[in-house]
Amino acid sequence: MLISIITPTCRPELLPVIEKCLARQTHTNLEWIIVAPLGTHGDIREKLAGGYTLLSDPPKKEGDFWSLCKAWNLAYSTAKGELIVNIQDGLWFPPDTLEKFASHFQTNPRVLISAVGHQYDQLDERGKPVNLVWEDPRIKEEAFRRVGPEEMEMCVCSVPRQAILDCGGVDEEYDKGPGCQEKEMCLRLRVLGYDNYLDQNIEYRAIHHPRLTSDWDEKYWEVTAPMFKRHVKDMLDGVRPLNVESLKAYNQNSLNL
Repeated sequence: MLISIITPTCRPELLPVIEKCLARQTHTNLEWIIVAPLGTHGDIREKLAGGYTLLSDPPKKEGDFWSLCKAWNLAYSTAKGELIVNIQDGLWFPPDTLEKFASHFQTNPRVLISAVGHQYDQLDERGKPVNLVWEDPRIKEEAFRRVGPEEMEMCVCSVPRQAILDCGGVDEEYDKGPGCQEKEMCLRLRVLGYDNYLDQNIEYRAIHHPRLTSDWDEKYWEVTAPMFKRHVKDMLDGVRPLNVESLKAYNQNSLNL
């Protein structure tokens, strides 16, 4: 089974650790799709050995905070694997990571699986993050459990390709602020009959780094969080479309209210 790895990034210096981890995977039938700003492509080609597809980051629209949602959708539309695994730049993950995601998919092809991850502030001689400074708060006694969309994180997460075809991907309206885009997509997928699980046996390590911008948290509370709250209400009221193509008209109408 082909697994498509997607990695949108604006930090090419963090990609080599993913390349090393992918080279060590016990599940070897994979493709790696990187979406990055055009100006970083030269650096990426210098740092990586090859064996990846490199796409240009879609441009921002007026009022956008970033273009991550557009990048995700571009990568999703390019992916050929039955299973897609989102992997954020700069993460270290063990050799059996893809094998575990594949096993879950073969057991139930209608679930999204989120891994857990912790942050570290140092790298050892192998490039592995060490010295724990932050632990994932989603850790519970039950290692594998069903969770709500609010607990889903796409840093390392598997998504059936059919789920993307059914819902159309993430709502690009969430490019107006940071965060919540994966939670909103998982909520639409829940309505479409997909489910969300957290597997603490799939664990990654991240090197601690500051927010990409100084106004990250401000934008989240001013833009993204209220938008997500409104979308949840509309979903519960049955008036929010479930497919991205239909959402475009819905979002435009919402702006005109």
